[in-house]
Amino acid sequence: MSHKNYDVLEFYKILPFNIYGNISTAISQIKANDPILIYPELKKILYKFSKVKVIDFGCGGGWMVNSLSYHHGNKIEITGVDFNPVAIEYANKIKSKLNLASEFFTSDLFTFKNNKKYNLIISLGVLHHTNNCREAIKYICEFGENKSYIFLGLYHKYGRKPFLDYFEKIKNESEETKFNEYKKLHKIKDEKKLYSWFRDQVLHPHETQHTFEELIPIFQSSGYNIISTSINNFKKIDNFNEIVDNEKKLFNIAKERLKFKEYFPGFFVTVGEKV
Repeated sequence: MSHKNYDVLEFYKILPFNIYGNISTAISQIKANDPILIYPELKKILYKFSKVKVIDFGCGGGWMVNSLSYHHGNKIEITGVDFNPVAIEYANKIKSKLNLASEFFTSDLFTFKNNKKYNLIISLGVLHHTNNCREAIKYICEFGENKSYIFLGLYHKYGRKPFLDYFEKIKNESEETKFNEYKKLHKIKDEKKLYSWFRDQVLHPHETQHTFEELIPIFQSSGYNIISTSINNFKKIDNFNEIVDNEKKLFNIAKERLKFKEYFPGFFVTVGEKV
């Protein structure tokens, strides 16, 4: 494991991302929130298959894995992988409480081995924390079978910058001051969950930012065609150049949102289909 990856692991062992104050709250939230309502593009993918095999790389506390298993367990066989044993322990507790068939592995992304191939590969908000995001994308793509899909979420080069600049101005202030400032932007009610988001967004030891333009050759070399992106609200893509031009506008959008104290971390999702 590289030094950067070690630092990231130790950071998230203290408090995994997106963790609730207690298990019962986490369970009630899973029951109340179907991920395909939050990500309609997932629904389009999942219902292309009668039975779908899914893997989530960097699953953290298992929200996506356990939620999909709870709401769609009759058609989904789902696996979560994360290098943080604290997060996996949390995910397994929820799995047991809900009596789910989801499966979790504690493993570094680059050393994970599995003979299975999957219909859908998910990785949301994770690979930009690795020491080599591009190679991480290529590696997880190897787990997709023919006609599989990848659902990838990363920090955006232009959309993320205003958020980083926002907190750069107070980088020498106390953690408490930074957290109080973050609270003005993000209205999560559960205090522990809010603090986990703050640490992930503001105090993390390592992150990189990326663009749609950068992903085009990475997806292509991995055998995937890009079919949609959150940059144009998952509308049909007629021309990649339009997306490349539009993504630069995310900087001003983010700047305007933050000006009015609206949470905008600068995150984008790209969906690919294996050909």
